[in-house]
Amino acid sequence: MSVELNELRDSVRQVVDGHEGYGAAAPFWSQCVELGWLMVGIPEELDGLGIGDAAATAVHLELGRGLSGAPAMTTMLTIDAVCNSSLDDKAGWISTLISGNAATATLAESGVSITDGKLSGTLQAALCADIASHALVWTQDRKTLVLLDLSQTGIDRQPRKTWDETRSLFDVDIRGITLAEQTVLATGEAAVKQINRLLALRDYALAADAIGAATALLAMTVEHLNTRVQFRRPLAMFQALKHRCADMKTAIAASEAMLLDALNNTEPMTKAAAAKQLACQNFMNTAEDCLQLHGGIGMADEHPCHLFLKRALLNQQLGDSESYEHRIAEQFLSTL
Repeated sequence: MSVELNELRDSVRQVVDGHEGYGAAAPFWSQCVELGWLMVGIPEELDGLGIGDAAATAVHLELGRGLSGAPAMTTMLTIDAVCNSSLDDKAGWISTLISGNAATATLAESGVSITDGKLSGTLQAALCADIASHALVWTQDRKTLVLLDLSQTGIDRQPRKTWDETRSLFDVDIRGITLAEQTVLATGEAAVKQINRLLALRDYALAADAIGAATALLAMTVEHLNTRVQFRRPLAMFQALKHRCADMKTAIAASEAMLLDALNNTEPMTKAAAAKQLACQNFMNTAEDCLQLHGGIGMADEHPCHLFLKRALLNQQLGDSESYEHRIAEQFLSTL
């Protein structure tokens, strides 16, 4: 990363390290708004910082270290959708979104379709829908991208229970919402192109979240091994445990390298999917190994180790239902 992006990461890391506990949405969200992190990807002509997708990814990397439950991921997706839309009042919408009005979007699958000019269906795993004022919605065929006001009649938000209590997910039921009365961001081929970009950005964000969390968990584990004594020696002195930690560090570094490579690629869809797949798999492996290295204390409610394992399990399931491995393999075989 450039010096500018490393400085951004350092500033976000200082804030994350200053929070007590893991997963709280409100403290992280207020900092995202106050410190202007939501503006990093907004072009300069729209009064943003204009640092690009890599800057948003840098923010997600550090927020992942604190298992942030804030809706930064989905709000940034919504801001990007507005910036790339044909709306006349882009500046007004951006001002609304960066001032603390959270927006939600599905982190899994959109089950929304259009029948007789009306939107109906369910957004699965919508992040922080309880505090969001708007929802970014795309249809299953990816031919329509729309911004919905969640306060209108015909929208119901149901909590979605998961093991990972650091995130607040909802299923948003949409029943007979008239499309013509909504803020339509794109339709047709323009919508397909924009939604594909949003899905790639979502994969980048999930990959970054996994890498940040895995990095923090490994650091916590090394500290534990340095202080826990067995047979009158710190556990960190045992060679086999040193090798396990080195293997985890290597895997995390490989995940970050693939993510940075994907950000610089001209075909983001498959690269983003590959980065998400590798990062989440390595996070899962790291979480399991670190839990073992912590012993029984890692599963105790008082210890945060189990929170990272639950976040790893959730991150693996988020994204498209289509197998990431199959999509990556098909793309690779098509180049032979």
